[in-house]
Amino acid sequence: MNKMKIKSIIGIDLGTTSTKIYVKDLGFLGELPTVIAIHKKTQKVIAYGEEANKMLGRSPAYIEIVRPVLQGIITHFDEAMMFLELIIRDALKKQYSLLRPKIIISIPLDLTDVQKRGVIEVAKNSGASEVYLIECPLASALGTNLNIDIAKGTFVVDIGGGTTDIAIISYGGIVLGKSIKIGGDSFNRSICNYVKENFNLIIGEKQAELAKIEIGTIHPRPEKSYLLKGRDVNSGLPREFLFTSQNLRESLEEDISRITLAIKDIINATPPDLLNDISTDGCFLTGGGALIEGLNSYLEKEIKMPVIISDNPKYAAIRGLGKIIEELDYYKRLLINV
Repeated sequence: MNKMKIKSIIGIDLGTTSTKIYVKDLGFLGELPTVIAIHKKTQKVIAYGEEANKMLGRSPAYIEIVRPVLQGIITHFDEAMMFLELIIRDALKKQYSLLRPKIIISIPLDLTDVQKRGVIEVAKNSGASEVYLIECPLASALGTNLNIDIAKGTFVVDIGGGTTDIAIISYGGIVLGKSIKIGGDSFNRSICNYVKENFNLIIGEKQAELAKIEIGTIHPRPEKSYLLKGRDVNSGLPREFLFTSQNLRESLEEDISRITLAIKDIINATPPDLLNDISTDGCFLTGGGALIEGLNSYLEKEIKMPVIISDNPKYAAIRGLGKIIEELDYYKRLLINV
């Protein structure tokens, strides 16, 4: 068969901080930051992905660095369209295809119909022939190899870059769900605010992200530390500060408490039979936020049930998209096309 005539199917986990791509028959293609650099005068793309991400806070005045997705919602439509267009172009090159592909995009819970139509419109304008959406907890559950088709409750909490999505799934659909605007991005901002308020030091979100990765734990022991470098609030001069895991726990306390409260709200609203199911099987933790050391143990004490971290949780949703793409006829009933 002439590869030029093969219609690609591309799965895109379009996240606030990073975007992951899966192509039918090729598998997982990779991950890149959801960032694009635009020349302000010509409106041409200068860089995207990792190259654009390196320019954050370092670009000259004539270059605008845009993160087109905020808390799971497309907020910069033109830039999102250009970003997706580049992703689609690169994916099609891998298959030597000239045909407009089908696109499946994972989205947070609680998007309005208008916001869903916005995602579809952006993807179509980026070069897609057909666009379908899948709610992130469903994709993450499939990527965790959970059987969501049976009449039994499955409990998934996905802590992504922009949102935390909480869902009870049964018989192929979401029975109860909630999305809160807390995720990796808000963790970084909380760390920045904590350091400024308590130690009079201004740091960037990239440093906060690195500290979170290096010493991200809510266990009281062992104590870890990370050297932060920033600007002193009073003098305006450079200063270093040894940021400890105790400091990190304190900086994330409010965000973790809000996530815990949202999880408890869903549990309290769960019908008794489904509650029995999830109490037995536990809560499955997915998304990059699941990698915070000790979070599962903390949540187990709070919600009184097992909390299981998905295998390689950051990639649960894109694995689920891959499963949908490779068995599209079977899973198409889960997809949204508003």
